Amino acid sequence: MLRSTLVLASSLVTLAACADAPDAGGRGGGGGKADGELTTLSFDADWNEVADGPLVAGSSIRIAYDLDRMTECKSSTGGSEVWGVTGFASFDGGAPKTFGVTRLDNGRVVPVEPELELPAGASHVELWFQINDRFGCNAYDSNEGANYGFDLEHTAGTSVLAFEADFSEDLPAVAAGDQVIVHYDPERLSQCAGSSGGHAVWGVTGFYQVDGGAVKQLAVGRADGSTLVAADPQLTVPRGSDLALWFEATNIWGCHAIDSDLGANYHVAIH
Repeated sequence: MLRSTLVLASSLVTLAACADAPDAGGRGGGGGKADGELTTLSFDADWNEVADGPLVAGSSIRIAYDLDRMTECKSSTGGSEVWGVTGFASFDGGAPKTFGVTRLDNGRVVPVEPELELPAGASHVELWFQINDRFGCNAYDSNEGANYGFDLEHTAGTSVLAFEADFSEDLPAVAAGDQVIVHYDPERLSQCAGSSGGHAVWGVTGFYQVDGGAVKQLAVGRADGSTLVAADPQLTVPRGSDLALWFEATNIWGCHAIDSDLGANYHVAIH
């Protein structure tokens, strides 16, 4: 049951994910699994996609990909295999994050099970996979182009205040003592975006206050290589009636930009 598209190219391309180590920088799992135990999302050789636990936003999962799902592009040269498989994950339709699911061991490609962090503010993830080799062969396992989609669960009692790239906001009322995730897409303040030496050199800070009181800060962006992504920090809602939020971007070259609802700030009702 082949779900891939084969593309051959004559030019030499860089082999992706062949010897990459998995990104294990995620947080521990939760939502029904034992402490420290991650949910494993398996893509098996019989074209089944099964999770052995919940996919909880704000936790990490393990990806187990069976290399027999794809047969194309598995070339060798000089006694060594020269191919690899890369995974892609897109959260809520955003730019994909890549992760390797293979490594080269004594000239043979072997699977690895990387950990994938599920952003706290995300509600849905789509995954797909690409195999390529040194000679320009590429093929995809992408559910016939539809990708593999999974809804994410959220911890009970946790709300998400979402500030999306298209300048829409979802700001539900909250209660004092609630845990709230502030999801802020850095693209809202992209006029300060910049990178140097392959690293993001800009940042976005969130500010909040309750009923006009003391102003506190949140780091709402974090560097991911040369890009800035949502950090999805959490806060405990203080007592009061009104939670005001606004945001500022800066970079190393002196850029400053404010997102404050044209100076009125964004307001969330506290029950």
